[in-house]
Amino acid sequence: MDERIPVVLIVGKPNVGKSTLFNRIVGYRKSIVDEKPGVTIDTIYDFADLNGGKIMLVDTWGITRILKDDEITRKARERTVSHILNGDLILFLVDGKEGITSDDLDIAEMLKKTGTKVLLVANKTENLERFRRYILPDLYSLGFGDPIEISAVHSRGIGELLDRITEELERMGLLSKSSSIEQQDVEEDEKAIKVAIVGRPNVGKSSLFNRILNRERAIVTSIPGTTKDSIDDSTVIGGKKYIFIDTAGMRRKSRVEMKTVESYGILRAVRSIERADVVLLVLDAVDGVRRQDQKIAGLIERRKKASIVLFNKSDLLREGEADILKREFEERLYFIRYSPLIFTSAKTGYGVEKIIPSVNRVYGSYTRRIPTSVVNVALRRFLLLNPPPSTKRKRLKIYYGSQVEVKPPVFLFFVNDAKLVNGNYERKIENMVRGMIDSFEGSPIVVRFKQRR
Repeated sequence: MDERIPVVLIVGKPNVGKSTLFNRIVGYRKSIVDEKPGVTIDTIYDFADLNGGKIMLVDTWGITRILKDDEITRKARERTVSHILNGDLILFLVDGKEGITSDDLDIAEMLKKTGTKVLLVANKTENLERFRRYILPDLYSLGFGDPIEISAVHSRGIGELLDRITEELERMGLLSKSSSIEQQDVEEDEKAIKVAIVGRPNVGKSSLFNRILNRERAIVTSIPGTTKDSIDDSTVIGGKKYIFIDTAGMRRKSRVEMKTVESYGILRAVRSIERADVVLLVLDAVDGVRRQDQKIAGLIERRKKASIVLFNKSDLLREGEADILKREFEERLYFIRYSPLIFTSAKTGYGVEKIIPSVNRVYGSYTRRIPTSVVNVALRRFLLLNPPPSTKRKRLKIYYGSQVEVKPPVFLFFVNDAKLVNGNYERKIENMVRGMIDSFEGSPIVVRFKQRR
């Protein structure tokens, strides 16, 4: 069986409920839901568990020919089309309340040309009798057989839809079972540090990778990756084993049409980040922090991976510009501000010697366990200086805390009422945890609260 994580796309015209369906499958409101057509401009990605396996779900921009033909609309449409070409299974969502339109017919013709398997899904079928009498007969003209009837808002039919997705992916040999993923993790060697190098096209990812290996005079062994056509490189540096994930993805951009590079790169970045322990986010020092850099950094933060930010091409900076970039990093990538920042030049080799030592430190933070006694000494000191918040009737009490997980470090605090913990106080406790030992350089941490019975 192919071990890569399959990509399932939700495609359709605006306002048919794509984002609602995405949120229903993923399990939380990650995609913005609005009644105005075309609200989902950026493509939204996330992983979803599916009957013991895992898929990458993609919520695409609504395709229509009614919207104005401006540059943003054209780019968004091109991005959706490129995702379709790289997908494994398409959920073609139509409006089961209003029926099909010329936009649906256009999308159907486009999907037929891709050769990708399509499941037709009729949403908003709350009134089943009306749907089956007036809407259903017309749907067969789209050419995708019997539609799956759902109501994303009310969760009706979602179970059947997930079963159909499972059947199709299993038939194609694409559904990654959890047992297979666990076996793969064993094969990759638990002692190895898995490193992903991600970033926008043309920021110097492959050049930096080659510089790292050349500098360390490393012997590299190519091994099959989990993504289609991907290669992982395993190497030993200073007695430690490293697996660089999907190095083929860094090498093959010349084989991808320019209009699909951005979406293709994001898809590969998502897959690489999911498998990594430490992510090297490469930015172009000349360009500064761009919007796509923020999107990739957001993926790293959401997946709770350790990270290092590299400003490559720093040999092209003028005096004083490095300080400007540091401020830009702190302002635009504040959500991963715990990441160490390294200025590098793949061309000259500047700063490359700092990368592997930084990977080791960051991985140490990511896997570090703090004794419960240390946590509670720090907690008592914190509570003296930062009294817990209270309401008119009740004051928050924090009894004790302990670290319960690593990769990332997770700290659980037992309280009298978890609802009394506000966002501001939670951030203060996170800062307290970071201040215990070396600030957990490069590692996210998770703070949770549980009501003591």
